Amino acid sequence: MSRRAKDILASALRPDALAGLFLFVSTFLIYLKTLAPGVYGFDSAELATGVFSSGIVHPPGFPLYMLIGRMFILLPIGDVAYRLNLMSSFFASCTVVLLYLVTRKLIGNRLLAFTGATIFAFSVAFWQMALVTEVYTLHTALLALCLLAVLKWDSKGDLKYLALFSFFFGLSLANHTSAILFMPGFALVILNSRYWNWKQRWIIPCMLAFLLIGLLPYLYFPIRAQSAPTLDYTEHYDVDLSKLYGIWWMASAQTYRFFAFGYGLDELPGEFFSFGSYLWRNFLGVGVLIGILGVSWLWRSRRWLALGLLISFVAVVIFYANYRVIDKDTMFLPAYLIWALFVAAGLKQANDWLQNARLTGLPAAISRVAGGVLLAAMLLAGVALNWRWVDMHNAHEYEEFAESILQEAEPDSIIIAPWSQAAVLEYYQIVESRRPDLMLVNRSRRYTAWYYALWKDGATREEIYSQIAKNDIEFLNQHISDRTIYAVEYDPEWAADFRFLPEGNFYRLVPSESDA
Repeated sequence: MSRRAKDILASALRPDALAGLFLFVSTFLIYLKTLAPGVYGFDSAELATGVFSSGIVHPPGFPLYMLIGRMFILLPIGDVAYRLNLMSSFFASCTVVLLYLVTRKLIGNRLLAFTGATIFAFSVAFWQMALVTEVYTLHTALLALCLLAVLKWDSKGDLKYLALFSFFFGLSLANHTSAILFMPGFALVILNSRYWNWKQRWIIPCMLAFLLIGLLPYLYFPIRAQSAPTLDYTEHYDVDLSKLYGIWWMASAQTYRFFAFGYGLDELPGEFFSFGSYLWRNFLGVGVLIGILGVSWLWRSRRWLALGLLISFVAVVIFYANYRVIDKDTMFLPAYLIWALFVAAGLKQANDWLQNARLTGLPAAISRVAGGVLLAAMLLAGVALNWRWVDMHNAHEYEEFAESILQEAEPDSIIIAPWSQAAVLEYYQIVESRRPDLMLVNRSRRYTAWYYALWKDGATREEIYSQIAKNDIEFLNQHISDRTIYAVEYDPEWAADFRFLPEGNFYRLVPSESDA
């Protein structure tokens, strides 16, 4: 065996490498056991359709996810949705391994780093996002890579780690632009490192160059926009993705601007309380208390790093607590990732106390056993308690819903549905070529476009809702005489003009004066 081969083998057999491998395999197998079997609702179905058709999905467009997803749908297993569910599991396990390495670098204790990473791996929100087609596990993996690169540079001063950080941060922005919320924290840690030298003026241009390389996936937008993809979210907007302003419009999610900071001051306490309940649930309560202990330990040992992490954590919490959408619990995942670091630091502090016989009054051996039992109990409780909440291996409800509608709908009919159900039907129509005769109307997508246009013109909320209702009635009156129209959900605002006749999983709409 050559010397190089021996070095590679020795590296692979290092304890951290073995721990990382065990974490990846064990978490991936559990994710696989609880994985959704196919298409799922909400954004998952749209993302799967977008990847398959190389389309343009809702802002910020997730170009890196679209490109990586194209590789995963080549897997010879299951359908397109299942392959992309596997992609989420893969990057979830990558996140867990990277979190272990970051924590190991941070606290120096292998067992506690392993425990902290495992607690995060089986927290409710993260585990859920590991089981369906979503962008969040790729998001957390890239942010963990950025953290690891910054810590490596801060400990060694090797400028290659700054270059890697810049590249990874560019990639993270190309996957989800909310990574920008981490920029102040990263900048604080980098600029206050003992290795930072303002006299080396070429460092910043070099970092910017690597950042731009990481942003290259944004070229996906102008390239695909020229090809008229089957799925194109911008069809309801006057925007040209082949232009720089169009790329910015998509990347900065301009169409959702009215959601940002959308709560009044009287509503905000309730939103922050909701985040606290999410955090409490994800870390089983005790993890929140241990995390607070970890903040204290990290503040004493590495103040600038603690401050940088806290700034990033607070930035994510403030932005999404003020974001007026109903499905934002998983949007806090980057904040949960940081809190997992605080939990590991808190475990380090607790372990130090247990090992101090003067504080515990116990022999060191008993202290170690007590600590081990506590860690094992936390891990087992996390897996056991959360399994029943997140298990999706029998989640066939969206498939069954779509199947019934696709079989029962009359030829050339119109189906009006909210976001989640419309995206699932769209998946079957585009990905599996089912019922191309149907006209699918995604109410949420249309309403957002109408709301955005009217909001830009200065209309009040009441005026916007009134105009949207008028647009709905006009659309229905335009088509009701020559096409069968189905609605997936009952809308009382339409009841004055139309009757809702139940037919399986939807309603057939007829004019109110009709005898049909």
